[in-house]
Amino acid sequence: MNNTLKCVNSAGAVVGTTSTSSRNHEGSDTTHYARPGHLPIYADLLFTAPSAGTYTCGMYGYTASTSLDGYYLTAVATGTWLEVSDTNQVGARWWQNPACSSTGTSSTCTYVGAGTSTAWVFYNDGTPVHKWNAAANATSAQALATLELTTCYTGTASCKSAIDAYERPRGTNAVVDVRFEFIQLDPTSHTCRTTSTATSRKTIRDDAHHYVANFSLTGVPIDPTCGTRTFIMRIFVEHVSGNPIKIDGVQSTTSLTNGIAMNIF
Repeated sequence: MNNTLKCVNSAGAVVGTTSTSSRNHEGSDTTHYARPGHLPIYADLLFTAPSAGTYTCGMYGYTASTSLDGYYLTAVATGTWLEVSDTNQVGARWWQNPACSSTGTSSTCTYVGAGTSTAWVFYNDGTPVHKWNAAANATSAQALATLELTTCYTGTASCKSAIDAYERPRGTNAVVDVRFEFIQLDPTSHTCRTTSTATSRKTIRDDAHHYVANFSLTGVPIDPTCGTRTFIMRIFVEHVSGNPIKIDGVQSTTSLTNGIAMNIF
């Protein structure tokens, strides 16, 4: 199941980046959802209009499966929603990591658990280290991130063959530790103040195969003693056990792992 956010212009053409979060439904009787049978998927998108005009933004649900046609999923009323800012988010910034094809063969894909145990998304994964400057009159900041992970079990078509030696049978699953950090820098571009989520342990089931972790940091202080209002964003991912993990990236114009920083006035 894919939850996609995209915006189109008056001619119906997609404008800017499309954001998608994906996960396989594990069945109505699964014990791995907060509510049995309900598959929650969240996605974020920062849309920047290229010019003045009318744009329509929406949330779309679809499946990429071609192997079956006798199933269906239902978007549940009141539990399905799209929240949009009613003001221009002046100075906001969007992060996305490098391209990584569905088959995982792109040279810019990032793997953990296949010779490398850790990665810093948006920091040492080939992404340019973007420095974001909070507005001079901002009182604090907000940071959001979506991290999409895919398990690499024996026989999967989603990972490159070079990591076959690390793959285990389907059902082994994978365990990772993740943490989201938003770091204010000093004038030498070193860390002055770090605001982060607690490190959390995630079990990515091979049955789900694709797994989405969502992060949010609100009311991030802008410390005047740091000497700058400059921040960097990164997500720590450490492989703990089980099958290797692919960190999903951009597929064509669709972003699967991304982040947003916003000013709070």
